[in-house]
Amino acid sequence: MKIIAIKTVTKTLVAGALLVGLGYSASIIAAQDAARTRLDNFFTQVNSLKGSFNQQVYDKKGKVIQKAAGQLYLHRPGKFRWVYATPDPQEIIADGKNVWIYDKDLEQVTVKPMRAAIESTPIAILTRKASPQSQFQVSKMADKKAGLDWFNLKPHRNSRDFKNIQLGLDRSGRLRQMVMFDKLGQKTVINLNVTNNAPVNSKQFYFRPPKNVDVIGTPS
Repeated sequence: MKIIAIKTVTKTLVAGALLVGLGYSASIIAAQDAARTRLDNFFTQVNSLKGSFNQQVYDKKGKVIQKAAGQLYLHRPGKFRWVYATPDPQEIIADGKNVWIYDKDLEQVTVKPMRAAIESTPIAILTRKASPQSQFQVSKMADKKAGLDWFNLKPHRNSRDFKNIQLGLDRSGRLRQMVMFDKLGQKTVINLNVTNNAPVNSKQFYFRPPKNVDVIGTPS
C-alpha cells in the first residue's frame, strides 16, 4: 500500500509540475502575442507622432562620438519633420514627395526625391503605414529594458547602410527607443518621448528654402 501511495503522490507531483509548466508557457505565448499586436498596431493604426528625442551615436568600441536632441513630427504615410536643436541646428523635412535637409549654420539646403533619399534608411520604416513584416524579418527579443517589449527587425533585402533595427515599445504601444546598427559597426540609439495620434499641423511638413541660401538638388 505504501508503494502504491508513493507512486500516486509522485504521479500527482509530476502532473502538477507539467500543468504549471504548460500554464507558464501559455502565459509567455500570450504575452508575446499581445506585444506583437501592439507592434502591428503601432504601424497600422497610428497616423501621427509628436514629441521630443535625444540621440547618441557609438563607434565600434562603444564610445559615444555624437549626441543630438530635438523635436519630432510625423504623419503617415510619408511625412515627417526632424528638428535638431543641439548640437547644431538642422531640420529634415519630408513633405510626401521630397526630403529637404536644411543646415542653418552652413546656410545650405539639400533636396532629393523622397524615394531616393530615404527608401533604404531606418527612418523609412516610421513613415509607412503598414505592418513591418512586409519589409523586415521581425523577431521578438528578450526585454532588455524594464517595461518595454523589444523587437529585432532585419530587412528582407540587404541595405547598403544598415544591418538591423531594434525597437522598444511600452505597454501602451508607444515607441520609446530605436537602436540602429550600420554596416560600419556603429550604433545609433534614439530615445523618444512621443504621443501617438497627436494632432500635428500640416504646416510642419511644408518647406520653402529661405532666401540667400544655397540649394543643392532638384525637387521632384
